[in-house]
Amino acid sequence: MPGYLVSAQFPGGMDMLAGDGAGPGDPQANLALEEALVRAAPVRPVLRIWRSSACVVIGRAQRVAREVNLAACAADGVSVLRRASGGGTVYQDPGNLNISVAVPGRAADLAGELAALLAGVLTRLGLTPSIGSRGVFVGPAKVSGLASQVTRDGSLAHATLLVATPAGRILTYLAPAPPDRHPTDSRRCATTALQAVDPALGMAACQHAVLAEAAARYGPLGSRPLRAAERSWQERLLAERYRQDSWHRTGRCEEASWTRRPVLISTG
Repeated sequence: MPGYLVSAQFPGGMDMLAGDGAGPGDPQANLALEEALVRAAPVRPVLRIWRSSACVVIGRAQRVAREVNLAACAADGVSVLRRASGGGTVYQDPGNLNISVAVPGRAADLAGELAALLAGVLTRLGLTPSIGSRGVFVGPAKVSGLASQVTRDGSLAHATLLVATPAGRILTYLAPAPPDRHPTDSRRCATTALQAVDPALGMAACQHAVLAEAAARYGPLGSRPLRAAERSWQERLLAERYRQDSWHRTGRCEEASWTRRPVLISTG
């Protein structure tokens, strides 16, 4: 699994953890680790930066047939996966940077904190961002979507940042908006990659800006490996959930019981 975790001191003595996003990783392992960070009861806040190989990831309560162009995904070998957080469908590939924050306890406003962090990142990159109800925008186009998950022991918010993935590629793998709108359907809007706005904005520059903004907000960054509990939860969730086709198809694990710890809130 690519990347490393780093810690930083919050004002008041809290720590923050993050990963560097070096190289695209296994999408299922990445999703399992996202959930593992909150299932393992975070001791300190965690910031993670990561990338995945090509896949489409739908929100916790969404229906695959309403969100995904299954024929295009099958033809191009693009995996169709489900995450534990709410929100809309996203296309992932190495041109997309993911930024995640996990904290101890229940933090319903964590997605707002992450959106503010991303707005600071974009400002550092010389852009003028705005925060909307469903993401972060540059001009009229969305460059980052956010979602969150709250459990009894921890809260997670994660965001995509379109760095180099062309908007046209994303549309190839998503289904058109259904004529009969459901509450869980994605809210489709214009998107753009940062490189379409400024060709000089590469992945390395964006990762550096995330780390610099996090350090400015929360303190100097330092590193630590995964905790044993986090690794154990990742392995369990992979075996009992994220490697199971039924979870990705329906949101229910038919092959195995995945966990007894319920999700309290999933939003996006």
